[in-house]
Order: sequence, then structure tokens, then C-alpha cells
Amino acid sequence: MPGVYKIGVVSQKTGLSAATLRLWEDQYGLLAPDRTVGGTRLYSESDVERILYVRHLVRDRGYALGAIAAIIDDAAASVPDALDRVAIENIYLRDATNDADIEDARRIARVQATVRSLVHAESAEQAAITLVAGVKALTGVQRASLALYRQKAHALDFVVIDGANTIGPLSRPSIPVSRFPREWQDAIDAREPYADPDLLRLELHGQVSSLVIQGQARSFYAEPLTIASEMVGVLIIGSSRPGAIMPEAERICEELAVAAGPAIHYFAQHLEPAPPEPPL
Repeated sequence: MPGVYKIGVVSQKTGLSAATLRLWEDQYGLLAPDRTVGGTRLYSESDVERILYVRHLVRDRGYALGAIAAIIDDAAASVPDALDRVAIENIYLRDATNDADIEDARRIARVQATVRSLVHAESAEQAAITLVAGVKALTGVQRASLALYRQKAHALDFVVIDGANTIGPLSRPSIPVSRFPREWQDAIDAREPYADPDLLRLELHGQVSSLVIQGQARSFYAEPLTIASEMVGVLIIGSSRPGAIMPEAERICEELAVAAGPAIHYFAQHLEPAPPEPPL
């Protein structure tokens, strides 16, 4: 479809400034309007449709321009020559972004199913195991653990390690937070997630307990469980490969933690405290 609209008209139709339209074209390759012999941009109806849809993706659905550009580049590589490649690429863009929405909906549904199982658990043991099993299934990680936080001792009691129940107070490993690397301690104090892409470097320097690297885990991500500002515990996922914890897995942990914190806090009241770990 040939271009018919100059940039000023397109700006009025879309509510975007001419500078923004040029940025989308020059920096991201989102647009490729026709040009007159004198270099004036001429936009087609398909161009206008794309601009409006990209604006929607950015403003209403939180897409980054770079991510949209990658989808369009992928389409451009597979679309044969046609009278209106832009229109065909627009269809591809809509399909790709709608597929992403569907996958997001599926993920949320799976998270909610785990949360329902968690809040309907009949015991502290069942709640802890349900949470760990749920995060492993949702993220596909090899290992997951749950530790409860004891404020007075400033320690983490590991009640489930890699799916294995350690609920009994005499069998629960209890690790003082002071034994963790400084950046982990700071994150726990701030109630923020912490992670490491390769635990081997810490193990070699004797900076972390062997309990933290159960099963020869090489990378991990830890999401704090809280209720209001009170620390409840930490949900930990790990992999035997360095740098293997993906952002999607981290996001699932974050989503689970919203409901898991209050639920685990309730059940934790029924657990006996673990005895303190003997000094080194």
C-alpha cells in the first residue's frame, strides 16, 4: 500500500509527535515510510495502523520498543515480498503479542492454583511442601527450598530442602544470617530478593554454608516472604548450572510470594522453633 500521509497528518491521527515518529523509525526500525524524490516521508494506512497498535502496546500493556522491534524483525525475515508487507507484518505483530498475553494468563492461572492449594493446606508441613512443589512445577527449576525466618535469632530455619521435608525441629538446619555473604545479609535486612549466578566461587572461598548449596546447586534466586513489613521466610530456587535462573522464574517467585507470605506466617505459628546451630 503506497504512502499517502505526510508526517504532520500522521501526527494528528495518532497523537504522537513528529519527533517520536522519527525516533521509532531511525532508532528502532519500527517504521519504514515511503519517501518522495525530495525525501518527504509518506505513510500508508498500514503504517498508521502499526503506529496506533505500537502506541497501545507501549502505553497500555507495558511493552518495550526494543521488544516490539524484535517481533517485527522476526516477521520481516519470514514474510515474502508482497504488495503490503507492512500489513502482513502488522498481523504477525498482533498474533505474537496476543500469544504473549495468553501465556501470561496461563502462568497466572497456574500460580493461582498453587496459591489455592497453599491456603487450603491442613498443616504447616503440607503448606510448606505445597509451596516448594508448586514453585518447582511452575518454574521448571531443579531445586527449591523454603526457610522460615526467626527474628530473635536472626536465622533461617530450612523446613523444606529440595522437596524433602525437614519439619521436625531436631532435623531442621538453622543458619544464622550472619554466616551469609554481606550482600545476602543486606537483602534479607531490606526484605528484598537476592541471588547469585555462580555459587562455586563462594564455596571455594568458604563464604557460604554447605547447606545453602545443597545438591551441588551452582546458581540460585531467593524471594523473601513477608506479611506487611514482617519477614516470614525465604523461598529459594536453584539450578546445577551457573546463570540458569531466568527472569520468568524470578517473576513467578515474586507472584507466589504475595500470597505465600501470609499463608506461611499462619502455619509457621504451629511449628516448634529449631534448636540453634552450634557455634563453629
